[in-house]
Amino acid sequence: MEKKILIICEAGISASLFVSKFIEESKRNLDNFIVEYAPIGRVQDKLSQDKYDVIVLTPQVRRHEDVIGSAVKEAEGSSKMVFISEGDFSTMNIANIYGDVKEVLAQ
Repeated sequence: MEKKILIICEAGISASLFVSKFIEESKRNLDNFIVEYAPIGRVQDKLSQDKYDVIVLTPQVRRHEDVIGSAVKEAEGSSKMVFISEGDFSTMNIANIYGDVKEVLAQ
């Protein structure tokens, strides 16, 4: 079954690299994930257009958790959130982050 994942980040090179690596990991694991990303400023637009199974927050946007949670409720969604640790993001520990996402999806 297809799962939709939205990665929320600041607009930056490290975020683009992270998204690319996450998509590669999804393909390598043969998971049927649709992965999209958006900067924090476009979250409400994205959530009003589509529903996501999981929302992944990079460390830089974690401080916006309440705003994102409100946007999910406003869009009548039921997305689960995954928070990436500073350590995993700075080292691009994609395997660990990907494992966290799969664990949340299995719940």
